Amino acid sequence: MTVTSEERHLHKILNRLHDTPRTHGYSPKGQRCFGLKNGGAKGRTNVIGALLGTTLFAIGLFDININSDVFYSWVTQVLIPVLPKNRALLNK
Repeated sequence: MTVTSEERHLHKILNRLHDTPRTHGYSPKGQRCFGLKNGGAKGRTNVIGALLGTTLFAIGLFDININSDVFYSWVTQVLIPVLPKNRALLNK
């Protein structure tokens, strides 16, 4: 299996996402939950990509929150131009 440079880059991004602060913690009932990290999520990168079989392509990396406008822009500017001919977009 050949790993593309795009997949290597995505792997680096996903590893960085593991450093994202947790939003929940656990402690015994009635006791305060203390954490070792600040709860503020700084430096978050959101990823949108498409799968064709097992191939990941049309990867978009965003340092902003994803909303419908961002998603629509990704579809029209990134996905559709690289979508293979005779393929359809499906919403599962």
